[in-house]
Amino acid sequence: MSATIEMMSTPMDRREQLIAKLAPLGVSFGYQNTRGDWVETATETLERVAPSFDREPDAMTAPPLVCTPGRWHPELFGTLILEDGIHFQCHGVVDVPGYHILYTRDGVRRFVIAAPEHLRTPERGWGWQIQLYAARSRGSWGIGDFRDLALICRIAASQGATCVQVSPVHAIAPLPNPQPSPYSPASRLFLNMLHIAPGAVYGAERVDLTDLDAAGRALNDGRMIDRDRVWALKNEALQRIWAVIKDEPNVEFRAWETEQGLQLQRFAVWSAIAEDQQHADWRRWPEELRRPDSPGARKFAEEHRDRIRFHIWVQYVASVQYRDACHAGSGVDVIADLAVGFDAGSADAWAFQDMLDFSFEIGAPPDSHNTEGQRWGLPPFNPRALVQADFAPFIEMVHSALRYAGSLRMDHVMQLWRLYWVPVDASAADGVYVYYPVDALLAILRLEAMRVNAWIVGEDMGTVAEGVRETMAAIGMLGNRSGMRTPISEFPVLGVGTSSTHDQVTVAGLLTGSDVADLKRIGKNADWAHIERTRRLMAEMAHIDPERPLSMISETDVKAAVLSRYRLLSDADSLMVVVNIDDVAMVRERPNMPGTVDSYPNWRFALPRPVDDIMTSELAEDLVTLMHEDR
Repeated sequence: MSATIEMMSTPMDRREQLIAKLAPLGVSFGYQNTRGDWVETATETLERVAPSFDREPDAMTAPPLVCTPGRWHPELFGTLILEDGIHFQCHGVVDVPGYHILYTRDGVRRFVIAAPEHLRTPERGWGWQIQLYAARSRGSWGIGDFRDLALICRIAASQGATCVQVSPVHAIAPLPNPQPSPYSPASRLFLNMLHIAPGAVYGAERVDLTDLDAAGRALNDGRMIDRDRVWALKNEALQRIWAVIKDEPNVEFRAWETEQGLQLQRFAVWSAIAEDQQHADWRRWPEELRRPDSPGARKFAEEHRDRIRFHIWVQYVASVQYRDACHAGSGVDVIADLAVGFDAGSADAWAFQDMLDFSFEIGAPPDSHNTEGQRWGLPPFNPRALVQADFAPFIEMVHSALRYAGSLRMDHVMQLWRLYWVPVDASAADGVYVYYPVDALLAILRLEAMRVNAWIVGEDMGTVAEGVRETMAAIGMLGNRSGMRTPISEFPVLGVGTSSTHDQVTVAGLLTGSDVADLKRIGKNADWAHIERTRRLMAEMAHIDPERPLSMISETDVKAAVLSRYRLLSDADSLMVVVNIDDVAMVRERPNMPGTVDSYPNWRFALPRPVDDIMTSELAEDLVTLMHEDR
């Protein structure tokens, strides 16, 4: 009988069945796009996502409980085990912030997050916006490094800036062809070894690095970053240093290693296997190595102990240099940029594979700025799996990101509320929004930020769900606005304002028309009329004749446009604004062209001059003066 009913059911009946099953689990059957139109999720997509939500929850585990320390909560009754191991009978109130475990009187287990209600907000100020890989000094080895970041922070402090926003510095695979995108990392828990300055490593003074140093500095002569060559030189330098110091006792190194725990060990094992296999994607490794807890992986770790120690030490070196850079500028908070995900073949994917859905990737639906939508090649966490794991991957990630930085910028902050899942073999338009336990995730952010007195920025551009910005404002999370998407006059008070992001056109690129030329050359679609209106407005604001032929736009014109643009930005209502160093360097190219892989040299453009020269140039001094007039 049931089979007969199934055969007689219509496509609409099937859709309704799917919605009835999936909607209570946080799977959306549609969304409102940036134009305000309702877009239905394809039934086929609902069919494909349904198996991801088949796993039954544990009957003796209830949803997480979020509470405020010192405030009564009606569900906080039972045996409470504090994160330090102390336990007691709780009667509605816990005074200690932290992650606790509650066993109710019925024996049900609940993960408790006792967090402050609000985040710290910074004073009104300004800072710099930097793509670290592009920000080379004369001593760099072809790519911006942590020593350069320290220099940037010192200069920023001398100029009265209060923050430096930096591109993600997440870890990459230790292989000869490094992934260029800082937003597709191997791990968000650890650091990119390409940003290590070998000459500043303890032990470097006892090793001859003159040949490598000369070759590294020679890479600064080219505008395009050669990560393959950078990796080869820095890897060789670190190998030489390690050979000299590896048998020496180092108390600080040992203490740091112990503090990092299991995830550091797993990352180092993954790195060693990737080297051995000459491929980072663990899904293509021999079967016995595809799980971190497998007998094969344990045997490999035993047999390659020395190599694993090297990778642990490399992360220690990176951590020390990043720490020193973050603390280099008195009064300057480094804003660490947190990528929305990690590559499907990465160390984090290997470590957390049971919590991920590899049949989908994170992306964004089509909108007026990206008419084809976006797909980022990053596997999403299953929200139910995160809950069952007491949010361990998220807690570890936030804790790691805030270890030294004074602030955290969450790329695509809507990830806390929902993520757009795109089937791996479909277009971005065929995606579906999946909702996450936002109250718990926000509480974790508040708790981790409180512990280090940090402030949090959420990148909330593009398609934003109803209520997201209101919730951010209510808890003190700063939004993030770009003048290339939103009129500067509409920037919120609780926000970080910028002229453009890494995905958007620079002032010079817009004014000279070079960005349009790039778009057309690689076959990208865009709203050409809107771009031209924006260009003409920018020209008029800088007292440049908008009819002037693009070939006649001079460097003086670009400087005038930059000053005009940042005069508006400095006067914005937002608590914080950042000066994009690309504009000060009058760079015409975008760092990244969304939706492209090989047709545009994404993440490969270095700044045209040493970063310290740019930050102390005449145009930079004029912009610093502008910032201090209104901030």
